[in-house]
Amino acid sequence: DDGLQLLSQAGMNVGYLAMNMDKAPFKDVAVRRAINHAVNKKSLVDNLYQGLALPAVNPIPPTMWGYHKGIAGYEYNPEKAKKLLAEAGMPDGFKTTLWAMPVPRPYMPQPMKIAQAIQADLQAAGIEAEIVTYEWGTYLDKVQRGQHDMALLGWTGDNGDPDNFLYVLLDKSATKLPANNIAFYRSDPLHEVLIEAQKSSDQKRRTELYYLAQEIVFQDAPWVPLVHAAQTAAF
Repeated sequence: DDGLQLLSQAGMNVGYLAMNMDKAPFKDVAVRRAINHAVNKKSLVDNLYQGLALPAVNPIPPTMWGYHKGIAGYEYNPEKAKKLLAEAGMPDGFKTTLWAMPVPRPYMPQPMKIAQAIQADLQAAGIEAEIVTYEWGTYLDKVQRGQHDMALLGWTGDNGDPDNFLYVLLDKSATKLPANNIAFYRSDPLHEVLIEAQKSSDQKRRTELYYLAQEIVFQDAPWVPLVHAAQTAAF
C-alpha cells in the first residue's frame, strides 16, 4: 500500500543466552567462549526475526550512547568452538540443558524456535543441550534462583542509560537472589568500573568507563548476546 510507510530501528533491548557460572562447565571461560563461537546469530535474525533485529555484540544496543563499536564480537565458527572445548578438556563436548521461555517477549518473539536453532548450533560443536521450559512465572522464578544451566532471557531498557543494562544485568550485586544477573557472573573489576560510572556526571568520562565495562564483559563472556529486536512503526 503506497499510503503506508514503515519505520524501523534497533530497539532499546537485548535478547541473550546466559550461562550459569555457578555450575560446571560454565566456570571455564574457554567453554563460554566456545558457546559464543557456536551460535549463528545471523541465521537467527534472518530466519526467526525476518530481518527485524540486529545480531548483538555487546549487552547494550548500538543506538545507546556509550556503545563500544570497537568490539567485533565472537564470529560464528563451529570449528573454533570445538577447538576451545578440546582445550578445556572436553574434546567430545558435554551434555547440558538450555532453558527457554514459553511465551513471546519483545526481544524474543519465538523463544522455543530460537532455542531449537541454538540447540542445533550447539550440537554441531559437540554440545548436547536438552531444551527445558516452564510456565512463565515459574521460569522467571527458577532462573532468578540459579536452577538452570543455560537460559534465554532479555531486557528492555527503562531509561536510556547504559547503567540500566550493565549494572542491572551483569554487576555482581545483581546475583543476590532473586537475581537479575542470571549468569551469576561476579567480576570485581567490572563492579569497580560500574560504580565509578554511577558516581560521575561527566558523560565523556562515563562513556570511557562503559567502553571498559563492555571490554571486560566481552573477555569474560558470561552471555551469548543474541539480538537487539527492532522497533517498528507503520503510519
